[in-house]
Amino acid sequence: MGPPGSENWHAMLDGAEAILRDEGHAALTSRRIAEQIGVKQRLVYYYFRTMDDLVVEMFRRLSERELARLEEASRAALPLREIWDVCVDTTDARLVSEFMALAARIDGLAKEVIYFIEKSRAIQVETVRKAMAQSKRTFGLSAEALTMLATSVALALKREDELGVRSAHAETRALIQGMLEELEPA
Repeated sequence: MGPPGSENWHAMLDGAEAILRDEGHAALTSRRIAEQIGVKQRLVYYYFRTMDDLVVEMFRRLSERELARLEEASRAALPLREIWDVCVDTTDARLVSEFMALAARIDGLAKEVIYFIEKSRAIQVETVRKAMAQSKRTFGLSAEALTMLATSVALALKREDELGVRSAHAETRALIQGMLEELEPA
């Protein structure tokens, strides 16, 4: 097996990520990855025993980056706004959808997805809990429920934005901005 973390290892994950985002999981093959980055197909299997292993590593690498971004956002001067921006403005809804579909059939990926969701939600819940305690506003919701709702809304907005749907977006964004203002005055 080739060394994890090497230049070729990262190039293969970068190529696989581009294919998954642009063409979908049906196009994600060792042959397509090799074509994408200009290597022989067998080299993919030198670095990854199976395509499932490659997919798991690709998700793990992306989730580590995303968790680091959420951790950094949670330490910002206005952490709720920063976390909202991470969720609504930088999440790639296409990749989220592709990984969720693949997690239904790849056990190792399902475990990584669950770990990521639980870890990212814990970061967000703690940040929301602190803001609620400081502002003394709850909107009649627990920090957990508000986090789940906000994360779901952010992903829905992003998915629809990527498709070109705009109805109810301005009103939903205004609602969230108003809640952020109450929880975290600028």
